[in-house]
Amino acid sequence: MMRRVMYAVAVALCGALESLHAQPVVRLDTAALRTFTVGDLIDSTRVASGMSGVSAEARAKHLELVQRLTRAEIQSMPLMALGASHVDFVTLARRKYTALSVTEAAALDTLVAIAEEELRAPIDAAAGRARSVSLMAPVDAFNFGRRGRAMLEGQKRLAQFERKYGPDAPTRNGAEVALNYVAQVVPGFRTRADESPARAEVIASYVPTWVALPTDGGKINAATVGEAGVRLYIWRENWGGAKGGVLRPGYISFGVLAAGERDGAFASPFKGASRFGGFVGWGAAKVGFIGGSNARVLITRQVQLVPWVF
Repeated sequence: MMRRVMYAVAVALCGALESLHAQPVVRLDTAALRTFTVGDLIDSTRVASGMSGVSAEARAKHLELVQRLTRAEIQSMPLMALGASHVDFVTLARRKYTALSVTEAAALDTLVAIAEEELRAPIDAAAGRARSVSLMAPVDAFNFGRRGRAMLEGQKRLAQFERKYGPDAPTRNGAEVALNYVAQVVPGFRTRADESPARAEVIASYVPTWVALPTDGGKINAATVGEAGVRLYIWRENWGGAKGGVLRPGYISFGVLAAGERDGAFASPFKGASRFGGFVGWGAAKVGFIGGSNARVLITRQVQLVPWVF
């Protein structure tokens, strides 16, 4: 009995190996995908729609979509570069803008969806797998490029979130957390349509670590100020963190300052005749100026002495 079972398994394995040998797996040439254009995609789907087994409804929908993609300027556009091409000033000024319109982009997306759902299976059945791979290569190029762009965009969003909320991001006090939560209803401060973080955030801090530079031979004093302003994050690659260093910080900031009548650490910014001014920041480094009878130039570095407080 055991011998028969082993014999049956051996026969089955031999049959499977013969089948694989007779019908080798057809692999997609990813290097060739970069050469296909919108015109190639239209041509391949036009041939595919004429195959037996394709429904009349799919043919009619295909024809309608192709008629929306007849503009000559887009025929030579590389499929893998759609949505990523840069239009320079001269091109824009001469009105030779070849990017897809919203209608054309929607038609192209739908055309690819129909090719996947309505055309690929009939081609496999009518012409075989090898012919199907060859004919549908432009469709695969479009999908390959779209997946690549989606991955890059996802990585970009993650990098932005890390820059804004990661270990190298500036710390926020409780008031700033609350204010930025409320500010999400304001354009520029809320998460963008692609779910990436907003570039701007609110600054509202009590900062006892400013240093007032001496004037007229005086001495250096500590200064306590209240800050109100905006921080803008820089999304450029190789900026921010240890990689960017001092010269390429992950954010800049600007706003107004309020200081008390006299310099001093942990003083109230509104004690006596308050002095007002402004500040700018390049990463963690900040420079400010306060006017009034005791005008001073101030410098500091972004730091939080007590978590969630100042």
